Amino acid sequence: MSKSASVSAVKWAQRAGSAASDFVNGAKNTTKDQAQAAIAGFENYKSALTASFAKGSFAKGLQKSGKTGWLNGITEKGEGNFAAGVMAPAAQSKYSTESARFDGARGAAASMPRGPKGSPSNLARVAAVANAQHAVKIA
Repeated sequence: MSKSASVSAVKWAQRAGSAASDFVNGAKNTTKDQAQAAIAGFENYKSALTASFAKGSFAKGLQKSGKTGWLNGITEKGEGNFAAGVMAPAAQSKYSTESARFDGARGAAASMPRGPKGSPSNLARVAAVANAQHAVKIA
């Protein structure tokens, strides 16, 4: 007699859930460079995405999950993962480093005159900062 899907799902969650340390140890001990492998597979990834879009798989997957599936993911696992992720020291360091790239761009309008609310000079200040930030982002 075969197991039901619900029994199999419980067993899967228990067994896979207890393998977290195996997952971390496997990542720490691999000799493969994950980033280089991903870069090398770029054309395959691009082809798969193009085929997925052409077949409508992207939209079908979103429709299958819907807002309810998205919200369940956030409430069941996203909240805890979000907090743990952003509070990790490495995440804070990475955020600081990435944010620092834009320090100069944020000050791009410092020498420009301020004007009254809604004035062309204020819009020029906004444009200067936006253009400077965009230049940093695409560099």
